[in-house]
Amino acid sequence: MIKPIELEHVFFSYPSFSIDNVTTELRQGELKAVAGRNGSGKTTLFRLILGLLQPRQGEIRVFGRPVNKDNLWSVRQDVGFLFQSPQDQLFAPTVWEDISFGPRNQGLTEEETSARVEQALDIVGLSELGGRPVNQLSHGEAKRIALAGIIAMRPKILLLDEPFSGLDYPMIAGLLDIVNNLRREERVSVMYTTHDRFFLENWADSVLVMRRGRVVYDGAIGAALVSPDLQPEVGGCSLLRAHLADSTD
Repeated sequence: MIKPIELEHVFFSYPSFSIDNVTTELRQGELKAVAGRNGSGKTTLFRLILGLLQPRQGEIRVFGRPVNKDNLWSVRQDVGFLFQSPQDQLFAPTVWEDISFGPRNQGLTEEETSARVEQALDIVGLSELGGRPVNQLSHGEAKRIALAGIIAMRPKILLLDEPFSGLDYPMIAGLLDIVNNLRREERVSVMYTTHDRFFLENWADSVLVMRRGRVVYDGAIGAALVSPDLQPEVGGCSLLRAHLADSTD
């Protein structure tokens, strides 16, 4: 069966950092976490999958297609990438114009584009914000609107880079609901980065653990959580547990 994402012996280098021999996969319908400390290579890995960076060696495939200049357009129709900072993703004057950009570039009619925008805003629970300037959004609203822009393009894969950073617990819960509904109703496969043990314990089918550009573990959650060697990479969860405690007081 063709897998949504496959990486085989991928190498990439910056002047001061490298991705070293990464092999992994994302299966159909899977929710896979990518864990590791800042600078471990998590975001670089996502940029390689999307074709924003080119590997020095190895191959990356999306639904069996090599990620190269000949396939970039079709790959990016299937893969939605949520940046860690939504301000890096929102660029149009208003929310409506920003979300409509993707469907229009897919060649949809104005009627089809409007329907996609309305549906995406409804899914993220922000239908009332269509006319708002993007520079007047709160951080949590901007995250949801950036996700709405991805949803409007109907991707089959979501790459979420630290999707919960800067959000309080109610916002995190809302984002979890949105992504879980997409997985259930649209059969979207999801890969996301984190350095918070809470999400590994409660919101992942498997985990890829990275350390200084290398894969040090790829497999079931349980074994990663009990391994003393992996504890610095999988992180802690005291802050989020505090949010949960506060919400139940």
